Amino acid sequence: MADSSLLPDPAQVARLLPLPLIPPSNPTRPLTAWARKYGQFSPTNHKSGYTPTEYRFPVLGATNQSPEAQYEEFQKRKLFGFTTRELAQLDCLPTRELKPSTLASHIMPILRRENWEQAPLQPDFSRSNLYPLADGRGMWSAHNDVVWDVLEPILILASKFIGSAYVLPWFDALLRSERKEIPDWRKRPEDQNRTDVRYFEPRPTDQFIPSAASTADRDKAFDELQNTYRYTFGFMSKDEDPMEPLDEAPGCALGYTATNFSYMKFDPTPEKEPRVFTWLKYSEFEPLLGSKITSAERMSIQWSIASTISHEVMHAVQYLSTDLIGNYVNLGVAGPFIVEDGSLPLGWFFSRYWPTGSDIENADDLELINPGVQLFDEIFPIPLSFYEDVHQEEFWSVAVRKFGHGIFHYRTRREGTRVQQTRDPLTGKITARGGTRFRTFNQTFSTQTNEFIASVESMEKLLDLRPSDRAAMRFGRSLILSSQAEEEFWENTASQEELAETAMTAMANASQAASTDDNSRIVLTGLLQCMREAISNHQIQIAAIRSLETINNTRYPDRRAALRGWNRGTRVFLRKLKAVDTINAIDVEAPLLDLEICRMYLYDPMDQSLQASEEFIEIQSIAFARAFFDDGELIQCRDLCVGVLISPWCSIFAQCGAEAILFALDRDVSAGWDERKAHLGRLVIRLEYCIAGAPAAWKSHWDILKTELVKPASLIPKPAGPSVPMLQTDVGMTDV
Repeated sequence: MADSSLLPDPAQVARLLPLPLIPPSNPTRPLTAWARKYGQFSPTNHKSGYTPTEYRFPVLGATNQSPEAQYEEFQKRKLFGFTTRELAQLDCLPTRELKPSTLASHIMPILRRENWEQAPLQPDFSRSNLYPLADGRGMWSAHNDVVWDVLEPILILASKFIGSAYVLPWFDALLRSERKEIPDWRKRPEDQNRTDVRYFEPRPTDQFIPSAASTADRDKAFDELQNTYRYTFGFMSKDEDPMEPLDEAPGCALGYTATNFSYMKFDPTPEKEPRVFTWLKYSEFEPLLGSKITSAERMSIQWSIASTISHEVMHAVQYLSTDLIGNYVNLGVAGPFIVEDGSLPLGWFFSRYWPTGSDIENADDLELINPGVQLFDEIFPIPLSFYEDVHQEEFWSVAVRKFGHGIFHYRTRREGTRVQQTRDPLTGKITARGGTRFRTFNQTFSTQTNEFIASVESMEKLLDLRPSDRAAMRFGRSLILSSQAEEEFWENTASQEELAETAMTAMANASQAASTDDNSRIVLTGLLQCMREAISNHQIQIAAIRSLETINNTRYPDRRAALRGWNRGTRVFLRKLKAVDTINAIDVEAPLLDLEICRMYLYDPMDQSLQASEEFIEIQSIAFARAFFDDGELIQCRDLCVGVLISPWCSIFAQCGAEAILFALDRDVSAGWDERKAHLGRLVIRLEYCIAGAPAAWKSHWDILKTELVKPASLIPKPAGPSVPMLQTDVGMTDV
């Protein structure tokens, strides 16, 4: 059945089976990979509180809360109502590898290396030092090659963001619209005398048409910043003001943009030059210096910093309209799911509204009224496919050029959290009150989404397309199909969770009802129906994942692992359900067969990365048992087969192999022969069903199982002599 050269020493087999359960948490155990990266759940726990939990299943006879529940409650508190398992199923955890960047190596002039701080910016500011790298490899400066290697791909991406902004109405307004005084009815009573604040509005649509927008105004503004005001970038510490170290430290600010206004106003030095500066918090770059991060982590961090740079450049552009008067402005536009010092971000989220209470709490500018600031926000996790998109040249040169910036919103998930805020009437302090999960009834940004879909569909109807339009159409169609498959996958994931909750509620209610055959029949059939519907969702999820992997040319190991876990748990539950069915009210044969077909589509027996999985151990165990049988090591052979069969998640593949070998071991036992023979016949029917539904990767394994184990066992004749006592084992025949 298997190449003997691939089998380990048979002496090792005893340590493989029976398959072990996961041992309980022990403070002496080494920290898990998640704990090393994101911290321990508690000082005595080797796991991280962010470790994704298994799917929850109704447990027969359980009265206490599952140990996993404490992890989920912790995660929901920290992750805006989401669990890490849900974020993984939404493809929002940065744990998988992404396609490499294909962006052309172009950095716009304003961001190039020569425009970065090389020495302290004196005499404009009092700070007299640069900041050293923690590992001693020089200073945080773009002129340090170690730093430049990290910075360069970020600047390439930021150039895409900033360079394409000229088609946005708000950027046009930033450059060209009149600055107007804020009317009194928008000011609070204490701000009525302020005349130092202005607002601007987008130009009318007949004056600015995005598709006809020119880069001339953009280039003029950037040229003025670079050549007139010597716009300079640098790095800053979270513990020290980058201009005046004795002033308040920036803390959580991702970036500062400022002018040398104080120097120009108060320093007596002649022939001074007004200048503009942006500093970026170097701790945001530090994870990129290491090699032990996934490409998803790297690309998401690069995107976050590139977004911050783009944000700060817009503040610098704003200074051109205010005669470079003003202090620093700061903060970015999105946030990480974990913000503890020393921890990598566990994914990122988009915040839908601005400004909210938390945005203005620490702001010095006046707060407008009529309408006032919103005291809630809506949070949406960002899928990994978004980071992958923005690192592809085709996304910018084809998709953004053709469909505009609205395409950025198309990947937004419909699953979000509303965070309520309250304001203390005496102190003005803003407090967030947790998050309430919700689902949007359509795409989060429906207008942009509908415009994008309409654009793709209109292109598909045209017969004569230019090559660039044809490429845009292909890209757009791929994006639509991918997003539809994502939505279908999540819809069925959510349905599975609801069905599990329904089953657990039914079991809780049943435990309080009188124990009669009628009540048992109602409960058992109801639970089985829940699981049948869940298995149907499971099948759709697998189809959606396979479709996504084909469309996006990638693999989703986290999602596949979660689906395998659900499949395994459902097999365990169905068998336990049948075990308590004393009135023979349900038949779990068909759903178990469906789960076996699903399992094969989730597990490739040739996948080298899954050699620690239960599925791999099962296949190897059957191969070992066969080898022991051929070598006459019958006790070891029997022990292996029994170990496979007592596993509560035993697959039908392993069950067929183990029971066929046990039948051959007991070929001379006449006692119970007819019953065992009939049972073997039912195994043959299962085997044929699975062969018919097996994917290509499994065909040869089933063929070997059939021709070398099950079929030879089924041809063994009934012994004619006196009965030989059957060797006692801890497992009997089972049809489930």
